[in-house]
Amino acid sequence: MEKLNFIKVQREQHVLILTLARSEKRNAFSPTMVSEIAYALAVANADPEIRLIQVEAEGPVFCAGMDLKAFEDPLVDEANPRIPKVEKSLAELFANLDKPSICVVRGDVIAGGFLIALSCTYLFAMPQVRFSLPEVKIGLFPFQVLALLLEYMPERKAMDLCIQGRSFSAEEALEKELLYAILEPEEAELDALKRAIVENAPLAITKGFVALRKLKENSLVDKYAFLLDELAKLRQTADFKEGMAAMRDKRKGEWKNS
Repeated sequence: MEKLNFIKVQREQHVLILTLARSEKRNAFSPTMVSEIAYALAVANADPEIRLIQVEAEGPVFCAGMDLKAFEDPLVDEANPRIPKVEKSLAELFANLDKPSICVVRGDVIAGGFLIALSCTYLFAMPQVRFSLPEVKIGLFPFQVLALLLEYMPERKAMDLCIQGRSFSAEEALEKELLYAILEPEEAELDALKRAIVENAPLAITKGFVALRKLKENSLVDKYAFLLDELAKLRQTADFKEGMAAMRDKRKGEWKNS
């Protein structure tokens, strides 16, 4: 993997851990940082041995959103010539993942930081974490975050978070069903979830994410015919045959991702 300036990437067996590493700027993302995240996610998506992406962050703030100065003035942004420039939303980058992702929030999530946190399949947060959308206090509106919030809550409640711009606790985020769980000190639930994900058939999960994107496009004439066809294709895979054999032999599947 190419050298990265604003994120760190490490691999632990089938899990790729992507860490935001711009803590001196509260992990606010610049165009270069977005391109580096895009690069790391593309590498993970293409690697059949990677079954899960885990997102972490260094420092006391998980992410303070967009670095406005870097987006307004390219001279402020520190380019990385080794990484292709990508001009896409963080939400779009995560939406194109064909694999599960877990975001582990240990510091506050502010403004555009929601684009990473809410785009992951699962979101864990430490009890002391605060969430806030303060854009309206400086004359902006969290348009992209609103689109994500509407996947979790009714329109009026989503708009209320954007309009008031107040901060709220991890406990309130859990009540709003934005969180999968609050992270306990021993992190047992997080570890159990990761084990469960990597032990299941990776090709089947990938096809599930592809199907979900198609369903969201609303372009299918007959979605049930499409889903039946996808199921028929999976029934022809080596992993399905292995899964049936493993169930019969009462053992764990040895997946080939094919």
